[in-house]
Amino acid sequence: MMTTAAAGLPEAVARGPEALFALLAERVAQTVGYDLLTVLAPTPGGRVLTRLFSSKPHQYPLGDADRVEDTAWFRQLFGRGEPIIANDGPEIERWLPGFDVFFAEQGYGALANVPVIVAGRPVGLVNMMGQAGHFSPERLAALRRQLPLAALAILAATWTTR
Repeated sequence: MMTTAAAGLPEAVARGPEALFALLAERVAQTVGYDLLTVLAPTPGGRVLTRLFSSKPHQYPLGDADRVEDTAWFRQLFGRGEPIIANDGPEIERWLPGFDVFFAEQGYGALANVPVIVAGRPVGLVNMMGQAGHFSPERLAALRRQLPLAALAILAATWTTR
């Protein structure tokens, strides 16, 4: 009998990155909940973050998403490897100046940006948007339990594009 943690994983691995990201999205929806889920990874040169997965591709399409710049946001996630949890507009503004209004206009009031670390190195980032106050310590802990799957999906996606 397959454990809950492994349910669907062998099939998703065999099918590739899209199936792995779909499984990740399903598990995160069940355990954490979100209004938007995206996964990004730095390009080989490290100058751009590329969106590998989006639960709303019409709003946040796949492909190059963000230039890498020396900001507090980037240093927190990729330098220190620590998450950013912003549960309201002022917290979003602190990390992403000007984006609090942009996200509010899209109906989002909280964000969770969580680095995916493999062998001590950040290989990508799980981004989630939700309603204000959504990302509690318990929900962040539930997300952390899904990071190995996120790592596998990111590595599969970046490996297959080489």
